[in-house]
Amino acid sequence: MKRYSFENKKKITRKCDYPNCEEAGEYRAPKDRSLKEHYWFCLKHVSEYNKNWDFLKGLSADEIEEHLQNDVTWQRPTWKLGHGGLKPDPKVKDYFKVQEDIGLGMDGKYNPPPPKTQRYEQKMQTAIAFMDLDLPLTAESVKKQYKKLAKQYHPDTNKGDKEAEKRFKQLNDAYHYILEHITK
Repeated sequence: MKRYSFENKKKITRKCDYPNCEEAGEYRAPKDRSLKEHYWFCLKHVSEYNKNWDFLKGLSADEIEEHLQNDVTWQRPTWKLGHGGLKPDPKVKDYFKVQEDIGLGMDGKYNPPPPKTQRYEQKMQTAIAFMDLDLPLTAESVKKQYKKLAKQYHPDTNKGDKEAEKRFKQLNDAYHYILEHITK
C-alpha cells in the first residue's frame, strides 16, 4: 500500500512582494477591498502590512454605516418573514404547519396567524368552562353569556329548584371573578 508523503509534495516558493525583500512570500494579504487580488509577504512584512491595513479607507461616514448595516446580513438581501423570496412548494407536505406559523398560506400570500390564546390559572379556566365562554375574552362577551345563563339558572324560572339555585350562585361567582381579572 502506498502512503502519502508530505515530503513528496512540491512546495511553491514565492518571493516576498515587499520591495527589496528576499524572504519567501508565504502569507497572503489583500491588495484592495474587493479581496480578489493578493500580495504575498514574509511573516515580518505581512505583520507590518496588516497593522496598516484599513478595509474602510476612502469611504465616507454614510458609506461606512451602509456597509456595516449590510454586514449584519452578510451582504445578502433580506425580507420580512413570510414575504419576499419565500414561496411554498406544493409538493411539500407541511405536517407541522410551519408555513401557517409564519403566516404563509399555500397560496404564497402572507396571512397573519390567529392571535395567541391567553393561558389562565386553574380557577379562571374553571370559571370560563362553567360559563362556556370562547376566547379571547371581552367584557361584552362575558356579560352577554352571563345574561343568557342567568335566565337559565335563576331560581324563579326553575320554581325553587335547589340545584338551579346552587348553579346560579356559581354563575355569579364565576362572572364576577372573570370580570375582575379581564378588566385589570
